Amino acid sequence: MRSFILIICCWFFGNLHCQDSIVIPSSSILNTIKIGDSVTYYQCHVEAAVQQLSTVSGQTLTGKQQKYTITEKYVLKKNADNYSVNYYASSLTVFPNRKFSALKIREKPYWEFKKEKSFTLTEKDLKVLLALEKKGKEAIEYDYAISKYNTNQLIIKSGKNFKQLVIDGNYVLSKLIGK
Repeated sequence: MRSFILIICCWFFGNLHCQDSIVIPSSSILNTIKIGDSVTYYQCHVEAAVQQLSTVSGQTLTGKQQKYTITEKYVLKKNADNYSVNYYASSLTVFPNRKFSALKIREKPYWEFKKEKSFTLTEKDLKVLLALEKKGKEAIEYDYAISKYNTNQLIIKSGKNFKQLVIDGNYVLSKLIGK
């Protein structure tokens, strides 16, 4: 009788633990990667800002407020029990940005991505990535450029498998994950 109760308790608590873990949908690119593989997320969004330029001679030039594109890159590597993330930001800020969709094919040197930080993805962060992938709508030819009509896009890429998604709203990964 004791062993029967022990088996029932183990099964019950084992199922409680399984309910806490996140199930990655089969439609997600994250579902296709194995331990040691990586997925790259590129996000380009538009921000109004004032750009300041400092020259080598010490002169500082300040422009007027205008719209800039901010392109960020997240490289997620799947480990045995979590995902490690490297976060990069690009110095390319032209608006409208007609080069963003080319990141599906190849990252060019002119992007000048600079590594800003590394962190471990939390369960909340993973839920955010899955929600954005589900919320985004597949980009069509007219959506490829980042313009005043199309201000937030996400490219998710793993090898030759990719999605380019238009994200409605102000959902910016750097404000949502890695805190």
